[in-house]
Amino acid sequence: MIKVQISCKNPASQFIQIRLGLDVLEEKSIFLQLPAWRAGRYQLANYAQNIRGFRVFDEKKNQKPFAKSSKDRWEIIPTTNGKIQIEYEYWAGKMDAGSAWADDEQVYVNLVNCCIEVLEKSEEAIEVTLNLPDFPQQISTLSPLSSSKWTAENFQMLADSTILAAKNLIHWEYKVGKTNFRIWIHGMVHFDQNLFLDRFKAFSEKLIHDFGEFPEEEYHFIFQFLSYPHYHGVEHRRGTVITFGPAESLQDFAQMEELLGVSCHELYHAWNVCRIRPKELLPYDFSKETYTQAGLVLEGVTTYMGDLYLLKSGVYDLETYLRHFEKVIAREASNFGWKNYTIQESSFDLWLDGYVAGIPDRRVNIYTRGALLAICLDILLLKTGSSLATVMKKMWERFGKPFKGYEFQDFENLIFAEFAEQIEIKQFFIDFVYGYQNLFPKLESLLNEIGIEIQETFGEDWLLHQLGIRTSSEGEITQIHPESRAFFTLMKNDRIINWPIEKPLDSNPLKLQIDRFGRFLELNVFLENGNFFPVYRLFPKELNSLSEKWMA
Repeated sequence: MIKVQISCKNPASQFIQIRLGLDVLEEKSIFLQLPAWRAGRYQLANYAQNIRGFRVFDEKKNQKPFAKSSKDRWEIIPTTNGKIQIEYEYWAGKMDAGSAWADDEQVYVNLVNCCIEVLEKSEEAIEVTLNLPDFPQQISTLSPLSSSKWTAENFQMLADSTILAAKNLIHWEYKVGKTNFRIWIHGMVHFDQNLFLDRFKAFSEKLIHDFGEFPEEEYHFIFQFLSYPHYHGVEHRRGTVITFGPAESLQDFAQMEELLGVSCHELYHAWNVCRIRPKELLPYDFSKETYTQAGLVLEGVTTYMGDLYLLKSGVYDLETYLRHFEKVIAREASNFGWKNYTIQESSFDLWLDGYVAGIPDRRVNIYTRGALLAICLDILLLKTGSSLATVMKKMWERFGKPFKGYEFQDFENLIFAEFAEQIEIKQFFIDFVYGYQNLFPKLESLLNEIGIEIQETFGEDWLLHQLGIRTSSEGEITQIHPESRAFFTLMKNDRIINWPIEKPLDSNPLKLQIDRFGRFLELNVFLENGNFFPVYRLFPKELNSLSEKWMA
């Protein structure tokens, strides 16, 4: 068995110490691979940049030679059989749901950040021991052996797990069917425990009912409630880590709604991604980029279902649900990347720029675009007597439960099989999944069929709505509508010197003084009465039997 020990000699330094113990049975090269990325974020993180002091010792504590064969791969050539020990330090100085953090209150680690895979021994069991006596409350999403020791059946399971050792943790729990759900909180609680647990139990029950079962016997919600603004969640097979702040803001139900939203989203991932996974991601190859076109399923469906199940379970009422879905629509409405990249192309390019702003309108966001596509698919399926939940249950039964990777075509075929007449659904995929058509007219039409009306409104920001110029509060231009006249005069990142601008009372051109990367310009922008960047509002109009099926 491979053995890993984690300690922290000086939490103030934010370095943790890691020991990896191996048995050497033959004198041939041992290759060690540190992950370069983590599940749930398809972007190179290059965790090796956080390692220092890498050393190799034999069982007599003699230092042994090694060599690096890449930025995050090491080669050890043993000269004798026996035990060897690899020691190194990892900088745990990033607090979010997918990283590692050490301070005087806790040591928290997503193990994929810092644990090394022993190639050719990837399927061996791994024992993880915490040598952290100053942090007595210790938990992990791994299988427990004792109060400070856990086991992973192989490296894939280790890399999909978290450990948290703290001086103080709050622990609650609830049960649904055969599954024990454990809630761990590091930080202050500013809300009612019983109401919180009732809501979590409600959406957990509804999800399990629709999928038919839960993938694991135990599941951990690990919350880091912080004193400063933060919002992030990461899925694991046996749990999730969610960072949220400021903690006291959860007294406000609007903020609690955000926490409920990310929590239900991450729980949906326990089926979709953690088990229902594209073939190219099963197993994960953490050494390099692994490309997939399945972003619509991975994150689009999950983003849509995460909020929908809060409605289905009664945690959200319809007004609350629509208010949150308006935010999804707003994020997508200001992006014209659909003219240039499909959701499949954008999914493939996650490794390039999927988590940063990128150049203007290059691609779509797989979360928001995917969620809009998902609700359209759901309504089309509801009209046949089926639903997207039905399709995802079949994805679970055919691919998730047997843990067999799917191809995007499998998802498409399961949807098509629900239609006796396939012309409309096939055209939908041609236009909006594989094509570059504007989704909003179709979205408006389909929402109307479940009694939801989209209304376009325009606020008081005349620069934005009339001229198509989006600015920061300091007058920096952040976006220009590509169909506006200003698009041919102004540039993104221009700073308006004569800010704020008053709306002209006549038809004369708008005179702007511009700082363009240090150059002073005086520009005239011709006025127009455009209707740019509308604000979308959703209203229940005439709910019907299809609406009831959608919310059931």
